[in-house]
Amino acid sequence: MRYEVDKRRRIVRVTPERDEDLYFLYLLIDVGDVVRGWTVREYKPDGTKEGERVKMFLGIKVEALEYHKFRGSLRVRGPVVEVEEGIEGVKGRRHTFDIVAGREVEIEKGDEEALEAAEGVLEMAKGILPRILLVSVDDEEAAFAYVTALGVEVLYFLRNDARRGGEEGSLLDEFLAAVGKATENLRRRYNPDKVVLAGPHIILEHVARYVHGDRIPQSSGGLAGVYEFVRRGLYDAFKAEIGFSAYEKLLQLLATNSERVATGPKDVEEAASAGRIDALLVLDSFIKENPREVWAIISRAYKSRSKIFIIREDTEIGVGLRAMGGVAAILRW
Repeated sequence: MRYEVDKRRRIVRVTPERDEDLYFLYLLIDVGDVVRGWTVREYKPDGTKEGERVKMFLGIKVEALEYHKFRGSLRVRGPVVEVEEGIEGVKGRRHTFDIVAGREVEIEKGDEEALEAAEGVLEMAKGILPRILLVSVDDEEAAFAYVTALGVEVLYFLRNDARRGGEEGSLLDEFLAAVGKATENLRRRYNPDKVVLAGPHIILEHVARYVHGDRIPQSSGGLAGVYEFVRRGLYDAFKAEIGFSAYEKLLQLLATNSERVATGPKDVEEAASAGRIDALLVLDSFIKENPREVWAIISRAYKSRSKIFIIREDTEIGVGLRAMGGVAAILRW
């Protein structure tokens, strides 16, 4: 995602480049912010009977956001507070911005801490988890999934129905050739950054003849293998980027050296104010529930060069973090 920050005017100009970027924009846009950009709305000049769809540059004061992660849809609603010169009768009326990949928007934050926190979130978004086409396969089934920072979307299944008869080796090759063809079709459609093969080691040796990608040996393939891949965090890049490693370390410290951990808003805010945070884990839903409080924490963590992980609530890590109060931190001392 491309962005620039105007600190004097408390403005972030952002151009999302892929659907996952919309997730981070959803997190950093708060109710009360002003969002500006080019949009299309019906306009009926004075003296005309019928309106027409006109492209115009508007600013709206955000009252509500609507985000759908797998549809790549982010909508921002509110009254029009700014409109280009010569357009009458629009200011004060309600408008909905559809924020999409490839279209620049301006976000004016309400205070300096929120702006600094937004910078931290955008920096994290730049190092986002690669988009992975996961091919989870064993001798019975192949499951194909799209793994991004937004989660895991199972795309397609392929069963090896020919296992019931015939020569075992040739039937397996026939099945794996079909897996290779399906992988190429999905690769062209989704354009992932990486293709990752997961499944029992002996199967991976065979499937690698038909599918090129990183190989991750694990106990199961198929749909069960997709869940194993995500649950166990076997892929190092995946494990690091989603905060899995940081969460594991946090749990270990809770059991062995709890003074190196802060949990809950009050303790984490105190640690952030003292510059003690090494790694900060924040629940995404907690940001939307308590924006002012959370932006202050993220801003201070960002200033002290802490690692920041935003954790989705619909993950195992998210469930654990919610039980800790929605925010936790590993401390430097």
